[in-house]
Amino acid sequence: MADGQSLALQSIDSFFIRSGLTVQDRLDCFAFVEELYPDKSISPTSCQGYCSMTTLVGEHLIVQFRPSKYRLNLLVTSAARDVYGTFAPETKYIATLPASGLLVYIMDRIRGITFKDLQASSGTRGISTQFRARLCRDFAVFLSKSWHRGAEKPMELGTVGRSIKTRLQSLCKDLPIPVRATARHILTKLHHIEALPCVLTHGDIVPANIMVKPSTGALTGLVDWAEAEFLPFGICLYGLEELLGKITPGGFQYSAEAERLRNVFWTELRRNIPALQNIHVLQAVKLARNLGILLWHGIAFDDGAIDRVVQEGRDIEEIQRLDSFLDVEILGQRDHKPKL
Repeated sequence: MADGQSLALQSIDSFFIRSGLTVQDRLDCFAFVEELYPDKSISPTSCQGYCSMTTLVGEHLIVQFRPSKYRLNLLVTSAARDVYGTFAPETKYIATLPASGLLVYIMDRIRGITFKDLQASSGTRGISTQFRARLCRDFAVFLSKSWHRGAEKPMELGTVGRSIKTRLQSLCKDLPIPVRATARHILTKLHHIEALPCVLTHGDIVPANIMVKPSTGALTGLVDWAEAEFLPFGICLYGLEELLGKITPGGFQYSAEAERLRNVFWTELRRNIPALQNIHVLQAVKLARNLGILLWHGIAFDDGAIDRVVQEGRDIEEIQRLDSFLDVEILGQRDHKPKL
C-alpha cells in the first residue's frame, strides 16, 4: 500500500504540473476538504486519474477536483446512476475554488478496491480463475442493465458518438497495415452496429476504474464516468479483455484460462439478454465489440484530445492491445474476421 500511495502522490504532482497549478493550489484543495469535513480522515485514493485529483474522506465519501475543461456532465453521471444503480456513484457539484478555478465534486464511495490494486496485490501467483470468473459474470450482468435501459432518443451525442464514421475512416487510412482490414470491414457493416440499442457507455473501462470485492472478485462498480456517452451497445466490450489478462513488458498477456472465462462472460450475457440468441444480433454486438477496441486503442489520448490515430513506435501499449484484442476467438469464431 505504501508503494500505491507513493504512486498516487506522484500522479497528483503530475496532475498539478500539467494543469499549470501551484503548490498553494494543491494545499488549498486539502484545506477545503479539511474545512468541509473537519472530523474525517482525508487521503488520496490509490488510483488517480489523468484529469483530476481524488481524495477519500472517511469511509464513505469521495471528493474530487477537476479543471473546468474536464468538468463532469452531471446529466450523464445522473443517467449512469439511473441505468446502473449502485454500480455508479451518485455525484454532486459543490463548489469552485476561487484561486485555481478547480471544480469540486462529491461522490459516494464504491466499496472494494480497484482491479488494478487486486492485480498488484496478487503478485506472481496471479488472480485466481474463480475470482476472474465471478468478475466476468458480474460484468455481463452490469452491461445487460444498459441493454434493458437503451434510449430510443438519448441525450445529445458525445465526442465519440458524433464522429464514429469519421474516426473509422481515419483508422482505415492510418492504422498499422495489419489492423486496417478490420477497420475497413467494420466500416462496411457500420449500419448493423448503429441498429443496436443506443446505451449509456462508460468511457474508460480499465483496471484502475473497475472496483471489486477483494475477497471474492465480485464487481462492486465502475468509477470515473467523465467520458461516458450514449453509444451502440457492445462498444464497451473492449473492457472485457482487461479482465482476462494484463499488460506486460512483452505485450498484453492473457491468463491461461482466458478462453474459458470469455465463454463464461458470453454465456452470462446471453442469459441476461435473450435477444442475443438471434445470430444476427449477436454478430452485430461482436462487430460493436471490435469497433470499441479500435476506437479506444486505435486512437491516442493526447492530454485529453482523442483525435490522433496510434502510431507504431510511439503508442506501443495501444498497438499491443490492438494486436492481442482483435486476434481472439469468441464463441468458436476468430474475431478479426467477423461475419454478418
